[in-house]
Amino acid sequence: MNDTPSQVAFNDKAPQTERYDAQAELQKSHTPTALSDLIPSPEIQPVIDYIRDQWREQEMNKALMRPNVVPFPSQAVKDKRHGMQSVFLDEMQISVMGEFYDKPGVFNFDSMRAMVEHTPILNSVVMTRIRQIQRFCRIQESGRGHGFEIKLKDRDADVTDSNRESIQLMQNFMLNCGWEVNPRQRMRLKRDDFSSFVAKLVRDSLTMDSMAIETEYKRDKKLGLDGLYAVDGATIRLCTEAGYEGDDEIFALQVVQGRVRTAYTYNDLIYVPRNPRTDVLNGGYGLSETELLIRVVTGFLNAMTYNQKYFDSNAIPKGMLHLSGNYDQNDLASFRRFWNAMVKGIDNVWTLPVMVSKDQESRAAFEKFGIDVDEMMFSKWMTFLASIICAIYGISPDEINFESFSAGKSSLSGSDTAEKLANSKDNGLRPLLTYLENIFSDFIIQDFSEQYVFRWTGLDEEDEDKRHELRKLVLTVNEMRAQEGYDKLTEDWGDAPLNPSLMGAWQAEQQQRQQDFGDPEQQSGDDRDDDDGPDSAEEDDKNKKDADAGNAEKNNDDEETNEDKQEKGLNKSFGLPVYTFEV
Repeated sequence: MNDTPSQVAFNDKAPQTERYDAQAELQKSHTPTALSDLIPSPEIQPVIDYIRDQWREQEMNKALMRPNVVPFPSQAVKDKRHGMQSVFLDEMQISVMGEFYDKPGVFNFDSMRAMVEHTPILNSVVMTRIRQIQRFCRIQESGRGHGFEIKLKDRDADVTDSNRESIQLMQNFMLNCGWEVNPRQRMRLKRDDFSSFVAKLVRDSLTMDSMAIETEYKRDKKLGLDGLYAVDGATIRLCTEAGYEGDDEIFALQVVQGRVRTAYTYNDLIYVPRNPRTDVLNGGYGLSETELLIRVVTGFLNAMTYNQKYFDSNAIPKGMLHLSGNYDQNDLASFRRFWNAMVKGIDNVWTLPVMVSKDQESRAAFEKFGIDVDEMMFSKWMTFLASIICAIYGISPDEINFESFSAGKSSLSGSDTAEKLANSKDNGLRPLLTYLENIFSDFIIQDFSEQYVFRWTGLDEEDEDKRHELRKLVLTVNEMRAQEGYDKLTEDWGDAPLNPSLMGAWQAEQQQRQQDFGDPEQQSGDDRDDDDGPDSAEEDDKNKKDADAGNAEKNNDDEETNEDKQEKGLNKSFGLPVYTFEV
């Protein structure tokens, strides 16, 4: 009985070797021998298309059934924590030193601080901003001028006595950086006054964008803050999402010379960059202006070094004295002595040197090399670099006494000087003050009460001359005296306007009030006739009878014609004096 290869290949009773040979023969018989064998026959093509469509439909149904949530591969997702679920810090690419990580890059905090300290123009920018902001570090009580104040967040709310007391307490807290008012005791506690406190913060922020504030609470933390301290921003290192030693509430450390000295929770340290970034390699550190100015500062220092070397290392003289003729060594030595005695030194600048030669062919000539120092080398180049530095910091070059690159004269000169100064404030000073204002409001004032905010005053202060001119247009003498703290005048001219153009109208109104139109006796009679009521009617009848009796007795003494009365009333109407002559 002869079995086919297909029967033997799948027969379990057949020997193993025979089944293997049958499978090989069966595979060989079904292997395509030509390209045409790979093309399916028309009979089975509809089956292939149906299978393909069913597969695509299944894939689409699976995609529609998936939930619309992307599982972020972050530590927050793994630990099922609330808050940001995206990757905040890529721990695979940064250099993690144990449980904290340094600022990425080769330019660390110490290098930034050294660059600012050794570059005069950077120091000028930082110190100028510090001096400008220190003008605001005082309580504003007069309502005008530079300073700071604590005010209600709701502008329409009425300020009660309790609010005023709370505002005064918080202002004193900010002024002393704590509740301790004794300066000597503050020195023992290592606390600064508000001016020094802000100066340290501004320097660290402009140098490294690493401004750190330590907050000290009372022993009973429910009683709130007790003091504020400025911490060296170069020693702050941020922790990973796991925290420090398993405590995820610790987010920052103070590392000095590679050793961890202090651990900070979110309640112990305020660390908010002024120039934040979303870079996962940065992970919470800011972007300092000094990082953007590495090449610019390098070019500026090279130009300064080049100019300095011209004065202390220059070996090229102004020229060379060339002697021609028959001179021996004794003649040259004598000439050197005579020359130094007659020409060398400040006292011999205008002395005429005299030389005697042996023959007419001997002579001396000075060959000038042609290298003069008329101005500093690359002065325009240094001006260009200084303008870039000022542009990055948002400050005008004229504020630090440098020439602007875009103008031959001072950019602050001209009729629009005030507008340019205001523009300089908007570019650099105002953003810096706003940053500090937000930090103090959100992290310090809000700790006392959510209804108060910290605000700087005097940044948009009007010019005093313009303010005075505006007051002169709308105020009177007494109103101006009241604003200046003087007593009110009792004379009529105390209500006179200060605006000269309104003086004529005020005088006309005053004159109109003083004038009396018509007969005053008739006017008073008309006024009495206007009174209503039975009492006034009885009084009128009684007065009428008395007047008739009196007039009968005085007819002979006080006779006055109707013409005289009309003339007298006409004179009074025009404000003319009335004279009465008795004969």
